[in-house]
Amino acid sequence: MKHHIVFLDNEGIGPTVVLPEFPFPHTWASYSYTEPEQLVDRLKDATIVMTCSVPLRKEDLAQLPKLKMISLALTGTDGVDLDYCHEHGILVTNVPAYAQNTVAEHILSMIFTLMRQTTNYHNLLNRMSKRQIQPQNIYFDYRIRDVRGQTIGIIGHGAIATRLAEVAQALGMNVRFFDRNGKYQGKQFFSFEKILSESDVISLCCPLTRETKDLIGRDEFALMKKDAIIINAARGGIINEPALIEALKNQKIGGAALDGTVEEPIQPGNPLLQLMDYPNFILNPHVAWSSEDAMQGLINRTVQNIIDFAQGKVPASAVKKEELCQS
Repeated sequence: MKHHIVFLDNEGIGPTVVLPEFPFPHTWASYSYTEPEQLVDRLKDATIVMTCSVPLRKEDLAQLPKLKMISLALTGTDGVDLDYCHEHGILVTNVPAYAQNTVAEHILSMIFTLMRQTTNYHNLLNRMSKRQIQPQNIYFDYRIRDVRGQTIGIIGHGAIATRLAEVAQALGMNVRFFDRNGKYQGKQFFSFEKILSESDVISLCCPLTRETKDLIGRDEFALMKKDAIIINAARGGIINEPALIEALKNQKIGGAALDGTVEEPIQPGNPLLQLMDYPNFILNPHVAWSSEDAMQGLINRTVQNIIDFAQGKVPASAVKKEELCQS
């Protein structure tokens, strides 16, 4: 069989990433990005689709009878109607655990930025250099805290969570986990309530599922320490964004850093943007995964999933029915 492969959004990989070759007969089409109204037309003859972020919903998939495989160049599967795919024999693959190191490092950088306030002190001296403020002998404008000795509560226990725990322990942080499924036990595992109420840093390292949507909301913020910080480098939607805005505005928590938001790409007018001048808030455009090293590994494995499928093998990272994780 000669496959027609369509890459819906090649802008999702950096310019230094090299796309491996497909060693089987095929035709190929690649687009910078695909808008919702363009999707069906571009995929009408496709048997295999690659995507980094374009949603593939039932109403579109139902118009694509030739489609046999969806190869996701990402870990999350919430952008695909998995129920429909399993019911209609469309194989879905993803790339789990490809970014454990780069996301863990990004989380760590956000922790340091919020606790050490390096960016805010840089900006302060920038204002001084422009004579917008007077120079001082000693600056105490922003609170600085040591990372060593802080308790980090990690929600999740996958590859990113365990890598984050390794680097956090190396820095002298006290690591605790909350495992939603209760699969893991031991002295490092605590209840959800204890993670919220006793942690200095909370990091969300879990997928967006029906169960984790709005996992952190008004009630959860109320349980946190007044100076605790929360980091979400997972998926937007795990934190209830209106509740987060309220918590920061009313100083109910010490700070927050987001790399994932409900609206992606985030647009002008998004309510989160009213927090941009807050010294205890960081907003990134979903880039924690995107180191050059991680992206090359991601695309290599995405292509290998396609090669395995085309050669009649079951890819190791085929998403099984019991792993459904739609939002």
